[in-house]
Amino acid sequence: MNTEKGKTMKLDISDVKTIGTGIRRPEGVMALDDGSLYTADGRGRCAKIERDGKTSFFGDVGGTPNGICIDTAGNCIIANLSNGQVQSLTPDGYHRVILTEVEGKKMSAWNFPFVDSKDRLWVSNSTENTDVFEVLRNPTPDGSVVLLEKGCARIVADGLYFANGLTLDRTEKYLYVAQSTRWNVLRYRIQADGSLGAPETFGPSPLAENGVPDGIAFDEADNLWVTFPSLNAIGYITPEGRLEMVLEDPQKKILQRPSNICFGWEKRMTAFIGSLDGTTIPYFKVPYPGMRLVHQKI
Repeated sequence: MNTEKGKTMKLDISDVKTIGTGIRRPEGVMALDDGSLYTADGRGRCAKIERDGKTSFFGDVGGTPNGICIDTAGNCIIANLSNGQVQSLTPDGYHRVILTEVEGKKMSAWNFPFVDSKDRLWVSNSTENTDVFEVLRNPTPDGSVVLLEKGCARIVADGLYFANGLTLDRTEKYLYVAQSTRWNVLRYRIQADGSLGAPETFGPSPLAENGVPDGIAFDEADNLWVTFPSLNAIGYITPEGRLEMVLEDPQKKILQRPSNICFGWEKRMTAFIGSLDGTTIPYFKVPYPGMRLVHQKI
């Protein structure tokens, strides 16, 4: 691994290990300061993986938990892809529904949540169509981003082609959204009131041939990491807007349609990968710490 700033990093699949067992569709993954991981589980619950790999399950949220994040109280925020709910799940398994509709519009395909330093919750809704697979086959600009602030929810971006993973940068000046069926990433300048400026493309468009982006996350060198389930690969967009592929596993030796990425363990120097077809969590060392999220203190 080359760790000199500005140089390409390339990993072999033999550099990747796995942790956890028995999980179904761990699409979203988050690392906690105590060394444990939370993941979504496609059977309507979440998984907790201890540092030694011991895996347990908690919650009964129904539907298909998709992207997840952790709030400052330690609750797991779930974008539930199939039951139309954004949910907050406590570590002891109790959950409540945060969002189902916005501005009188029912949201049917919540995809990924992100909590920022101002305790605002940003959530992508991939499509208004209840059949997400139809929209993946026939791209439609009906995705959106919702902002929940002080109990009030509003649509702050719409017209997206399958809005997927999203994140803010370290300075929280921009919102970044993976636009899956346009094979690119958009960014929006965040205004003082939480509204967004006009979208602009960040990085190549398309990112790569058949390069459908899913989850995205920043490291502290301002590289935007991107998972590509269609390519069974992981890369990052440099601050200059260049895509660097880091890990490719066309034979699916370890990666199983990677869908999300987070950073944790010592100094947040380990990347953990969620996936659509996996039963465990791949992980590998990275050259720069992951961007600190609101639930991470170390």
